[in-house]
Amino acid sequence: MADPRDIEQLKQQLHQCDDAQLQQQYQRGLPIDSLAALLAGSDSEEVVVRVMRWVLRVDPIRGIALTQAIRPRLQTKAFALVGQLKIPLPLKIRLLGRTRSPRLIPWLLKGLKHESGEVNAWSAWALVQIGYPAEPHLMEALGETVPSAGVWAVWALGQIGSDRAVAGLIKVLNHDDPQIRWRAATALGNLKSSAAIAPLERVLADDCDRYVRGRAATALGLLDREEVIPQLEAALDDPNFYVNANAVYGLWAIGTPAAWDVLIRALNHPNGDVRTRVIEVLAKSDREATWEAILDKLDDPDPYVRAKVLETFQFVRTAEALAGIKRAIDDPDPYVQSIAQTIVDRLNEEVAEASTEMAGDRGSESCHPLLPKLWISSRLQLENYIVHKNRGADVEHIISIANSGDSLPKFISQVPHRLKLEFDDIHIPDSDPQYVLPQREHVIRAIEFMETVDPDGGDLLVHCQMGNRRSPAIALAACASRLPAGLEDEAFACVMEAQPQASPNPWIVELADMLLRRGGRLMRMVG
Repeated sequence: MADPRDIEQLKQQLHQCDDAQLQQQYQRGLPIDSLAALLAGSDSEEVVVRVMRWVLRVDPIRGIALTQAIRPRLQTKAFALVGQLKIPLPLKIRLLGRTRSPRLIPWLLKGLKHESGEVNAWSAWALVQIGYPAEPHLMEALGETVPSAGVWAVWALGQIGSDRAVAGLIKVLNHDDPQIRWRAATALGNLKSSAAIAPLERVLADDCDRYVRGRAATALGLLDREEVIPQLEAALDDPNFYVNANAVYGLWAIGTPAAWDVLIRALNHPNGDVRTRVIEVLAKSDREATWEAILDKLDDPDPYVRAKVLETFQFVRTAEALAGIKRAIDDPDPYVQSIAQTIVDRLNEEVAEASTEMAGDRGSESCHPLLPKLWISSRLQLENYIVHKNRGADVEHIISIANSGDSLPKFISQVPHRLKLEFDDIHIPDSDPQYVLPQREHVIRAIEFMETVDPDGGDLLVHCQMGNRRSPAIALAACASRLPAGLEDEAFACVMEAQPQASPNPWIVELADMLLRRGGRLMRMVG
């Protein structure tokens, strides 16, 4: 909370100092809370404009954040000053979006129709931050002749997710444009509203567009209601394979014994492509009977189905799986033989590498006393660190980053302290609602998890699918949170030591910078 004495001193300085002197005061550590309190209490346009002008000049990120404190009557003046800043338009939109001011709605709606896809995306994101007041305007945008406006309006309504937004999305399931219809179907599935069941079932049965029907199938599964299982089972026989595949994913999303039973029966579906998709999703189950049913498909008449079984079990180390892989070396199909032989050769290499690496030392210790030893890895490398303890790894804490709904390897349960985050490797909103943009809450959870990590209580491992974008960004946020402001370069060095090929997701880093109030220093590390 701002000290009243600081606010009074600021008022005096405004009368006694020119802009250059005020900027010097700010750079020497003028309290940002005092500035905010001064702006919040001022009804003077002259004061607001003067303060905002010099703060924006020296520190645009914090300056834009200060516009939240200004009285609504004067905010438009402040926004006009922001509009004059020579910073990239997408960044300007993101910074202004954080103010959540309804006064920005007309400007952001123009952004939905901008020629730049990046501007479209961040304008929609900013409208989501405003929330309920933006909804009527987004519904009107669904009728725009500019395609990008309707597409991004659907995305934004799906992100807001109110009852009013759900009603609007159900309505546009009848839209003339299939691009709008399938996006609306996907958004409704994410929102899990029971009101969407009957409309989505109608779309699955009757829509003329295969892509719309397919997305409706997945959406019905995400609603997580057993009552839709018969409709999804019927969709397995749709004349289009895209619809079949999405019906498989929908049944997997429901995940109840009744849904699994339908999928196991579908292992004998007449279409071999459907059988491969079923194997793909059943492999994510922990049920022993399910895995046995998949292994039985090593005798499937379709060689591509047999190959899918091998690909599914290539990282499984149970005796039954290994026996099946070795048996497939004698498969009558050369393609299946080659996959089996490649897996066996890799297994032999893993044994040799593990023996060599276990003989080595533990490697370098933590790069800062406040931080634990850090490892950053891909999903494929996890077993090396957790099970085989290669390079002397002693993993006691793990942050797992996965796409929404993805399961994790069973051996992760060996790590005592675990955090799972689910979002996609994107740094700009994607108009396809199935892709999850990293959120502020994801970074907060990683930072809170880091607070529980004792630097002397075992190593921290952060992983994602590839190990070079999402996991380094989350690791940077976590490490920076443990170090005082001004040591961002040391946090970054720690991450790069753990993963020299890292290219941290810049949006996650921006979220961390804002949360930790680092004034753009973390952003510049990856910019």
